[in-house]
Amino acid sequence: MRAFRIAQPTGPAGLELAQVADPVFGPDEVLVKVHATALNRADLLQTMGRYPAPPGAPQDIPGLEFSGEVAAVGARVSRWKLGDRVMGLVGGGAWAERLVTHERELSRAPANLSLAEAAAIPEAFLTAWDALVTQAGLSLGQRVLIHAFAS
Repeated sequence: MRAFRIAQPTGPAGLELAQVADPVFGPDEVLVKVHATALNRADLLQTMGRYPAPPGAPQDIPGLEFSGEVAAVGARVSRWKLGDRVMGLVGGGAWAERLVTHERELSRAPANLSLAEAAAIPEAFLTAWDALVTQAGLSLGQRVLIHAFAS
């Protein structure tokens, strides 16, 4: 498969489009055909070698959020079937044609959004939702001032 690989940790200029081995999935994991991915500050830091991927995630393929289609499932996977539209967040590896993640780490991509739109939800939108709604208790009709918006 093709993937953007960090050839040199010098930022985006150090990326190369390369042929890499297909990811191997286990019994509780899902193989996702990536349709779209997003770009955020953590991804850029990963390309500079300043945001290492966690153990188990590809160290040389950046990308944290994605959307796509279930291409294969492990023997114990019960939540997903072939062709399901999904989105998710991984520790790295989303800038590839395929990725592997645990079945619990996926969410259904909203039917009213394109997969390109859904790819921007897992990191940016859900982080903001968690901060504003879950953590701060913001609710319908309330207002909030957001500043220092650029990351």
